[in-house]
Amino acid sequence: MNPEAKSRILEGLNKRQEQAVLATDGPVLIVAGAGSGKTKTLTHKVAYLVASGVPAHSIVCLTFTNKAADEMKRRILNLLGGETNLPFMGTFHKFALSILKKHCATLGFSLPLSIYDESESLTLMRHALQSGGGETGQSDAAARVLSKISRIKNGREIVEQGIEAVPQTLRQAFDTYESLLKQKNAVDFDNIILHALSLAKNHPDILANLQSRFRYFLIDEFQDTNSPQYALVKLIARAHTNICVVGDDWQSIYSFRCADFTHLLRFEQEWPGTRVFFLEQNYRSTQTILDASHGVIAQNAYRTEKRLFTEHAGGNQIVVARLADERMEAWWIMERIAEKLKQGCALGDCAVLFRTNVQSRVFEELCMERAIPYQIVGAYRFWQRKEIQDALAYLKCIANPKDSVSMERIINVPKRGIGPGAIQTIKNTGWDIEQAAQKLSLKIGGAAQKFAASMAFFRDSAKTMPLPELIETILAKIGYREWCDPETEQGAERWDNVQELIGLARAYPNEPAALSLGQFLESVQLVQDTDRMQTGTNVLTLMTLHSAKGLEFPIVFIAGVEEGILPHERSLRSPDDIEEERRLLYVGMTRAKNDLFLTCAQHRFIHGEYSANEPSRFLNDIPESLIERVDQGILSSLYDSENTIYL
Repeated sequence: MNPEAKSRILEGLNKRQEQAVLATDGPVLIVAGAGSGKTKTLTHKVAYLVASGVPAHSIVCLTFTNKAADEMKRRILNLLGGETNLPFMGTFHKFALSILKKHCATLGFSLPLSIYDESESLTLMRHALQSGGGETGQSDAAARVLSKISRIKNGREIVEQGIEAVPQTLRQAFDTYESLLKQKNAVDFDNIILHALSLAKNHPDILANLQSRFRYFLIDEFQDTNSPQYALVKLIARAHTNICVVGDDWQSIYSFRCADFTHLLRFEQEWPGTRVFFLEQNYRSTQTILDASHGVIAQNAYRTEKRLFTEHAGGNQIVVARLADERMEAWWIMERIAEKLKQGCALGDCAVLFRTNVQSRVFEELCMERAIPYQIVGAYRFWQRKEIQDALAYLKCIANPKDSVSMERIINVPKRGIGPGAIQTIKNTGWDIEQAAQKLSLKIGGAAQKFAASMAFFRDSAKTMPLPELIETILAKIGYREWCDPETEQGAERWDNVQELIGLARAYPNEPAALSLGQFLESVQLVQDTDRMQTGTNVLTLMTLHSAKGLEFPIVFIAGVEEGILPHERSLRSPDDIEEERRLLYVGMTRAKNDLFLTCAQHRFIHGEYSANEPSRFLNDIPESLIERVDQGILSSLYDSENTIYL
């Protein structure tokens, strides 16, 4: 390497970063704290390898998003001074697919391969269940089975035990599903990794070829790897042991995707001679934010030891505010944002983070009322979520029997066995279900008539039942809760959203739904109309905590820092889950550069009713000297007797 190139690549690195970059051979572990220049270190390390004469085609740099890979490519080209051959840089799936495509015939596949997305995989699982003659092939059953099998495919047991990791209760569905994939010359996303692993594990000639070609591996966000991903890399890398992993166990928040942060904790034992570098200088946050975040994460038992520091000494105190309820919480946050704008900050400097999707609704509505441009990341807009649209479609059909668009949406939701052909027959009769039933098979015609009878019952019920009771009756009769499958995290969130809708309906007079239904639907439509505003780059960001990882904002608000929300109620039974919830809060706190606000509500509408919530246990972990407390837990004059906020 010429001195000029070396100087350019090492320029701007701190001492720890430079040491990590210069450690080119053998196993290397870089434990990179939040905001410590992880991506910079990794890209400079790749550039240094290439500039040192390592053939680019022998280097593999693995990331978790194509966007991250593209950004790293851009930086490396800049460091190397223009166009040059670049190493493989991309996701685990992209790397595994390149192996599978080259050797697909060994596994009985041919090119081109079809890659099934989630929707296509779900359709195939329905067919698998139907052909097995056991569980029904309806979407809810298929989704449950597919989710269980996906977790197995991404877990440690599949690597250690192979097919034996699939329990007997799922074996028939698994075997049939895999057989159908093979028949269609297709793979799902999980199988891309597993098939590549199978090729490397069971075919010595293929493994030798891979080991000869790929001599250096660099893995970004190592704490987010699952067992099959890591097993594939280990098999290939063990020939040369030139493996460098970069990550932070403190930011491991994806266990629901089978990410295993203990890969990072065990790395030194698995790779003898590992050189370890801790990146602890933070370039993002004030020392106050770092010390507060450290107070939270230090309570976790399973973690590496490090202490982040910054040249940004001091900084504003962490504001911990307790408000009356979620509406007062949103109003208070919006007022603080307004103050920041008056001080010269931009709207794009601000982000509101929350643990669950359902928390976004009140912020969305307040933004629309105030004509504040916003973007929502990591959660569907409340009124656009499928479960909300389904419930509203039932109400629209009750209010207007001629609403054929809503009728078409719900006639097979939940699944009633009324397929597209039958729906077309019904449409051809002008939605005269009785007439259409005579043209359909006995089974399908009967299902259609049963649906029509249910709708007639709902219309009659609307004449006497209050609106919230009507919605609950509809959901109970059609079995919507079971269809959501609330035993899963995604299903529980869907059901929480439906309960939020019922709560909104309780704001209407306690009179027969037929009298208030039109007003309710009209108000919903107005909210949806204002949702079409134009947004630019200078917008308020509303985001789930899981989506915030890797981002930063000058001003961060984390809403709902209370027991049952953060930590989430589903985590309370497991110490490991509590530790992940603590890591999730840590990730949120370390997104903030200058100002951090943590809010909680004394009362919050959740699961269809108001409950009194205690502030999160995690707040007790922040040193009191770093906190400015605000307590407005008692309802103020901003609210009337019905808790309606005036803005």
